[in-house]
Amino acid sequence: MLSILRRLFRGRAAKAPVRTASDSPAETIERVDTAERIAILARGGFETEASTLETILDEYLTPDAIDPDDRRWVEAEVARAFARKREEEATWPLETDFDRLAIAFDALDAGGIIALHCAGYTRSDGISDAAEVCHQRRERGRASRGFVFYHGQDVESVLADQGLYLAFGAFDERDETMAAIAAEIVAAVEAQGLRTRWEGDVGKRILVHPIRWLKRSPSDDPREG
Repeated sequence: MLSILRRLFRGRAAKAPVRTASDSPAETIERVDTAERIAILARGGFETEASTLETILDEYLTPDAIDPDDRRWVEAEVARAFARKREEEATWPLETDFDRLAIAFDALDAGGIIALHCAGYTRSDGISDAAEVCHQRRERGRASRGFVFYHGQDVESVLADQGLYLAFGAFDERDETMAAIAAEIVAAVEAQGLRTRWEGDVGKRILVHPIRWLKRSPSDDPREG
């Protein structure tokens, strides 16, 4: 997901103009905006503390131009965000809504529907990722009927309690196949106790709502996970 988030955050920080002169003052950052981006990465649950720091310093900001005090603040803010996240995770139920969604995705994937978590940042990113997985599996002799995914913008929306949209499709591009795949997705997700909204229109995504986004973050420790 690191490359996804790099696309997401590139150029989005509110910063002072970059100066090229060697005696230019260090660039300052908007701490409120940066803290919000750090919180999104932490709460999304796909990044480690180290990869979040790398994303913020190397992509969201301009590392060589950051004021030293700001750089130390970023490092501390990332540590604080993940410390808060770990404290929250200790209070979570053993199985969360994300865990239930993951079980549904695993079942769909086993049944020939490629199921991807946080596939890129846009719908086109997700479709491209699904097509790539389909090609890789075909080369190994594994057929895929269709796909389902959500992307980075959808993670932002679910963090804002707007539900989670699932995009889907069929590799034969037939409406009847897409409708059948959508029905399978709805059935698999609802079998895990989550609720969905879909009107039967293959041109519209499936909404999972309500859903409380509690995804445990991966560890930086290679001995874990």
